[in-house]
Amino acid sequence: MKTIKILSAAFLALILGGSVSASNDPGPATKNVVPLIRAVRHHVNVHVSMEQKLCNIYQIEIRDESGQRVAPAKVYVPGVTGYDFYERGPFTGIRVAVLVIAPSGGTFSCERELFTAPVPQSGKFIPGNSYRYDLFPQTQPFRQ
Repeated sequence: MKTIKILSAAFLALILGGSVSASNDPGPATKNVVPLIRAVRHHVNVHVSMEQKLCNIYQIEIRDESGQRVAPAKVYVPGVTGYDFYERGPFTGIRVAVLVIAPSGGTFSCERELFTAPVPQSGKFIPGNSYRYDLFPQTQPFRQ
């Protein structure tokens, strides 16, 4: 009986010790994250005026003047109007908010698809500041 109590106590100590050491490790999800105070925030509002079901998957992106993404893309979710993107700053340049068909979502032949004009901003982007972009998707017939 005494052996079982000793083994139980040792097992409990191992479990507690493992959880403490695991809680001190920030893990891969938080490593290399830009602190928000030193980051430029791009806030994209998506204004959809229609109640139409989408048959493709769309994503929102922030791109630079050469068309390269500066932050990970976010999947557009109907009903969600605001999306935040962060990048290191300060910098001077051009940033463009776009809504495009997601490349990994597959492209379907839809009766109607969303079209959104890109929204650019240029100038000096300062960390700690937020820059707003407003996208107004419209439906248009699918072009083959």
